[in-house]
Amino acid sequence: VETQPMMARPIVFTAVSIALLHGAIAFAPKQGLQHPVKRHEIANRDVAVKLLGGDDDDKPKLTRENEPDEYFQSNFETMSTQDKFKDPLVIIGLVSIFFPFVLLLIFNNMGLLGI
Repeated sequence: VETQPMMARPIVFTAVSIALLHGAIAFAPKQGLQHPVKRHEIANRDVAVKLLGGDDDDKPKLTRENEPDEYFQSNFETMSTQDKFKDPLVIIGLVSIFFPFVLLLIFNNMGLLGI
């Protein structure tokens, strides 16, 4: 049984089409944002990279052979495995990973999923 009159369908279709097109236009790139990169912008970027310690040709690169034996270790890295599992963040992380799968098994065995 049809509840809508025949004239309402094209109006609804037109309204939905306009709404979708209007939403798609919002994500289209703007013409004013597409401009070529100027030469001084490239020079400023090179200066910023050098100021932050990058692209230094005189500085030796870190390799496996010249890496120091002593390196920074946090307290968590020096803990034993048993102590790591006592950390609340580790417990929360493990529960958040395995809980959906356990819940899926329970619901599947109860017959609630209909798989």
